[in-house]
Amino acid sequence: MSIPRILPRAEHPISRGYIDPDALRVLYRLHRAGYKAYLVGGSVRDLMTGRTPKDFDIGTDARPQEVRRLFRNSRVIGRRFRLAHILFEGGKVVEVSTFRKIPDAMQGEEGREGDDDLLIRSDNTFGSPEEDALRRDFTINGLFYDIATYAVLDFVGGVEDLERRVVRTIGDPLIRFREDPVRMLRACEFAARLSFAMSEDVRAAITELNREVTKSAAPRVTEELLDPLRRGWGRDTYRLWSEAGLLDALLPEIGGAGAARASEESAQGLLFALLREADAKHAAGTRLEDATLLSAVFLPVVFDAVRRRGPLSAAGPGHVLLVLEDTVNPLAIRMALPNHLTESVKHVLETLGRLTSTRPTDPGVRRLAGRPYLRAAIALLSLYARASGRYREVAAAWDEAVERGFGLHAAAEPFPGALFPPPETLMLPAPDGRAPSRRRHRGGRRRRPQVSAAPA
Repeated sequence: MSIPRILPRAEHPISRGYIDPDALRVLYRLHRAGYKAYLVGGSVRDLMTGRTPKDFDIGTDARPQEVRRLFRNSRVIGRRFRLAHILFEGGKVVEVSTFRKIPDAMQGEEGREGDDDLLIRSDNTFGSPEEDALRRDFTINGLFYDIATYAVLDFVGGVEDLERRVVRTIGDPLIRFREDPVRMLRACEFAARLSFAMSEDVRAAITELNREVTKSAAPRVTEELLDPLRRGWGRDTYRLWSEAGLLDALLPEIGGAGAARASEESAQGLLFALLREADAKHAAGTRLEDATLLSAVFLPVVFDAVRRRGPLSAAGPGHVLLVLEDTVNPLAIRMALPNHLTESVKHVLETLGRLTSTRPTDPGVRRLAGRPYLRAAIALLSLYARASGRYREVAAAWDEAVERGFGLHAAAEPFPGALFPPPETLMLPAPDGRAPSRRRHRGGRRRRPQVSAAPA
């Protein structure tokens, strides 16, 4: 057993005042019960670099069922990775995991020559704090904060890599990425989020193994794809994924391989411009819905499909919907998106065209006012206007309408040069060349709307 580097309280910036109070309660109860209780992983990394952690995870030598007995407000979850969730008011969850080590069977596989299948399928072998640190992915995530001594424990050289601003795997990156290919996505995200550099061996391993990422479970990969978008460092992360070949492996339509060579550069440019504006919105305190974020990622693919199919003005009424079905559905299936989210994305992209062709004061907009995807579509229009420089006036009008609560007033002329034509222009002409008539109720007469006001 190696001796860890120990940073006493005076030599690190972590204060109990920066730790979530409920996480502190869990740490202290475990400590008072005679167990080791450490703050672990990303929370220590973020506190060491002056950032606010997303979660406060805890490591302990208590077994999951022992944690369950100690906390009545807890439950044991997981099959591959058994751990305890401590539940608090407001839906807050503090995750408590028992120290683990690399399974003995996996250690044997690592020594076999020519064995490329190192994917971890079981991870319930309990171990010591040092063994737990060594089985983690990156050195900057292998630091522990001990609530008993208020010291930071470093078994893996994480403090030095934080100081050097380097993302480095614990152990051989070729082995660690084969064990869990999602680590390649995470390496790029950490580099983008922290403005760190990836070590040379990490970059080389990702270049060699980027296609391995397709072996990972689709829902888990999708969560990794969404996380940087939600948290405000989407553009830099997606750019690194693109440069490393990971984006092309997972989503070739977005990564560039599926796009026409003539439009590949502009599609990539639009993607990164949209993500830049989404990050700016996050930095300003605006939280965008997943439907808006995914629509921003899919929009360059939709534009490319529209260009390949020819001008919209010559299309039938279902042209845009067909394009969306052909482009969004394959991406959604590969990403294992929930059906409701897939439908929301298609609604948002279709509504984007309507918004560019109307003003918020148009009476026809009343039909959109109650739709649950309208706000997401307006947010996408705002991103697109800022990213492309087009439709700034109409985007500003819709943003103002959001602030007013979608107040609808007198009709006005639509904006010229709509992104997609409004529904009326997509209607096929009647056989005699006349414009198609509106649908009428039985009896040939429209039903009058009920008016609550008394007659004059």
